Amino acid sequence: REDWPRGFISGAVGMALYFTVENLGTGLTSASFSSLIMATVPVFGMIGDRIFFGRKITVLKVGCVVASIVGVYLLVSGEPMGVNLKGTLVMLAAALLWTFYITYVKPLYDKYDLLTLLTGLFVAGTIVEVPLAIFTPDPMINFTPMGVVVTVATALICIIIGEFGYVYAIGKLSITMVSIFENVLPLTAVLFSLILFGTMLSGMQLIGGAIIMGAVTVLALKEES
Repeated sequence: REDWPRGFISGAVGMALYFTVENLGTGLTSASFSSLIMATVPVFGMIGDRIFFGRKITVLKVGCVVASIVGVYLLVSGEPMGVNLKGTLVMLAAALLWTFYITYVKPLYDKYDLLTLLTGLFVAGTIVEVPLAIFTPDPMINFTPMGVVVTVATALICIIIGEFGYVYAIGKLSITMVSIFENVLPLTAVLFSLILFGTMLSGMQLIGGAIIMGAVTVLALKEES
């Protein structure tokens, strides 16, 4: 019972508020600039690791985080940025919300099995998200057959399976390590565009992807040693 407040707040922030704010920020800017702002999550994660779990901020960690941000920039620099102050502030709020979530939920991992923890997080997120969805001016679901299929597939693959793996990783890895994987997301998006739509990668994108994977690999190897 003493963990109910932490569980509810974690679910409300991670499963509801974050996604709402991120979607709002993406609408105010562009996907490219949103990716660049979200690339700052490892910076906040590194600070959270230091404050709440006493992990040192080393030169290697700083270097890997900075390198991953540079890699994201190279990945998205060829697309229109759509920079504006309001969108920037909203996306920074999203980055802070996500960092708060992965930091705040971490102590619960050792106390509950993963399925129980995720169930609580999803229930809390649903309680908060339903009122937000009701007052959203645009429809949340496209009720064409393809729209329903895409919505269900997104819920099952991206939200349920994705969060299952993400929360598992939060319990096993440092916040810095988990958060730096945020910067692999733009890389996977570019690779899936290549596989599904035949979009060719530029030389700059290949360099950016290599920098991101190098930074993640170095930090992972250091954490395992």
